[in-house]
Amino acid sequence: MRKIRVGIEGNGTVRIKLKKAGKAERSGVTEAGKTLPSPQTFSAPDVPTAGSRGFSLSYPLLGQMEIRVESVFRPKEPDVEVVYALTGFGRSVDHLHKFSSNEVVAHATPEMISYTAEKMVEHIRAERAEMPNLIVHVHSHPLGAPALSDVDKEAMPKVAATIQTIVPGATVLFGVHAIGREERRPRELPERVSLNKVRWSSITRLHEVAFFDEHAEPVEVRIDG
Repeated sequence: MRKIRVGIEGNGTVRIKLKKAGKAERSGVTEAGKTLPSPQTFSAPDVPTAGSRGFSLSYPLLGQMEIRVESVFRPKEPDVEVVYALTGFGRSVDHLHKFSSNEVVAHATPEMISYTAEKMVEHIRAERAEMPNLIVHVHSHPLGAPALSDVDKEAMPKVAATIQTIVPGATVLFGVHAIGREERRPRELPERVSLNKVRWSSITRLHEVAFFDEHAEPVEVRIDG
């Protein structure tokens, strides 16, 4: 049986780390911080939600996703996990939120990341004129696979509930962005390789992103021009 290490920070943020986890089961998202006593709520626009019919993203947005995870490169240092969000309305995402802030991310290593979901929503609200009703939470797996760990599966319903408490009616989905080892390679354009997975290659890294709902069920993704 795998061991799970749980640590509670002074500000209420919970860090969860799998001990000696395999590449395909790296500890990814962690439980959000404590729920605010009286969270501010925002009304979602009256448009269709993503639901089980999936969502679409564009080639330019995929390019931003590539830049986000490769930007943690440090010479002779391992890549660390990152977290970001894709947001939009209905069944289409059109914005990437980097969350490059100590307010959101408390700690990150190659095998885990700790963050506060409430602060994510605050940053999303500050970066958009109107609060989106589609939020796709994504975290990376350096040198791993685009697969959910047991820790991811346990945390996702709680993270979704936290976000939906602040943004009633929002559709909250999840993505795992796996990034390969650095090696010189030809660039390959993004393509959908299964119902919920997109794959492409930069000139140095292979990228694979898989999408799920809060219950760890695959969510259809489409690529639009």
